[in-house]
Amino acid sequence: MAKGIRLTVIGGTILLAVFLQILFVFADQNAPPGRVAREFSKAFYALDPAMETMLCQRLQADSALVKDFLYHKSVEARERGFGPSFLKSQLYHVQTQTLAKDQETAQVRLTAERKTAINPVFAYVAKLFFLGETYEVEQVLTLTREDGKWKVCSDVFTPEQS
Repeated sequence: MAKGIRLTVIGGTILLAVFLQILFVFADQNAPPGRVAREFSKAFYALDPAMETMLCQRLQADSALVKDFLYHKSVEARERGFGPSFLKSQLYHVQTQTLAKDQETAQVRLTAERKTAINPVFAYVAKLFFLGETYEVEQVLTLTREDGKWKVCSDVFTPEQS
């Protein structure tokens, strides 16, 4: 009898875990604009090419936009005598505030602290030993809803933003 109860508890736990996982997958697909702005900004400052998938169709239409941005960053690093990873940054203490939102557009204010992150280990060591400069990041991103998902539609690739 105890073995049957134990199997029932284990089976119930597994079913609950599967149900929660499915629930989390659906919840993640409908990410709020603040979360999309946060993830985009992290990818932008990390110089991650995956940021292109978070851009609206208007910006994605210029297929070379992200590639050109990353190329110019690598040239900038080379001119300073470093590799492209030298210009990567990591964001800390990221906070978002939705300023305006309707069915199709949203404006999100993002504030954070940015530190150089040549590689992931460097970022944590620098934070631990208070190495490197900390820069304030404050920007307002405009997002639009496309195909049921929020996409960044701000011109963030200007020199003032980067």
